[in-house]
Amino acid sequence: MGLYNRDYLNADTDHRPTPPRSAVTWILVITIGVYLLQLATANNDHSPVKEALALDAIFQNGQIWRLVTYAFLHDEVHLGHIVCNMVAFFFLGRVVCRTIGDREFVWLYLSAAVFSGIVQSATIVLFEEQPKIVLGASGAVSAIFILFTLHYPRVKLFLFGIIPVQARWLLYAVLAWDTLGFLNLVPSIFLPADAGIGHAAHLGGLLFGLLYFRWEMNLSGGWDRLAGGRKEASEPEVPALKVFAPGHQPEPHLSLRLDDILAKISRDGEASLTARERRFLSLASQQLNKSR
Repeated sequence: MGLYNRDYLNADTDHRPTPPRSAVTWILVITIGVYLLQLATANNDHSPVKEALALDAIFQNGQIWRLVTYAFLHDEVHLGHIVCNMVAFFFLGRVVCRTIGDREFVWLYLSAAVFSGIVQSATIVLFEEQPKIVLGASGAVSAIFILFTLHYPRVKLFLFGIIPVQARWLLYAVLAWDTLGFLNLVPSIFLPADAGIGHAAHLGGLLFGLLYFRWEMNLSGGWDRLAGGRKEASEPEVPALKVFAPGHQPEPHLSLRLDDILAKISRDGEASLTARERRFLSLASQQLNKSR
């Protein structure tokens, strides 16, 4: 009888703990769920979900929740709207989420949505003759994109899934396209003419992501301080059995970032690290401990 045939070794193989779902997964699920609800309730040009949640009444009626909820809505007619946003969000968001942590990622995403929504709404009020509704996650996704690029500028992304382009060059192209689109100097590309691209929202998201990186924001920590330094009750730690799990090793993007920080410590000393880099080292350490 072989060692691995013993019943007491095989009894719990189907009950291994599964890792908690990340913030990216939850945001993705909620966004798709809202979109399906839009499709199920839409009737010709009438969409009760869109009327309740889209960003079109914030300045008139003070319905401030729309600054967040609009980012979970997408155009029911043009499927490419939600597909492009969620594909970019999934692939870029996973890396950024692992870089800054789940809780901070949620604050970043929602804050970027609010900021880009304000920018787009203000642009409509100032420059558009007819009022328009604002919906879609593209402003928040733009913030995720620039933050990814600022952390990993030389990582190659695949444009349209086939053309490898370094993230920094793709950022320059996106910035130029949205700037020219905002000035109405170029036509819409790869989207129907009536799609109504929110170039101002894209630029607002890019600006917010840039400020977040340059100012080394810690939104979740700031909220805790504002709320009075909320403290969670600490419980005695129970030693847990650590199992080697190859599937949970740090991703190449994170390893590159970690190498850069360690090289900086070797060159300039630990005192040269920024607060952001210290937080990254702490998160990387936690991830490595979990993988042992």
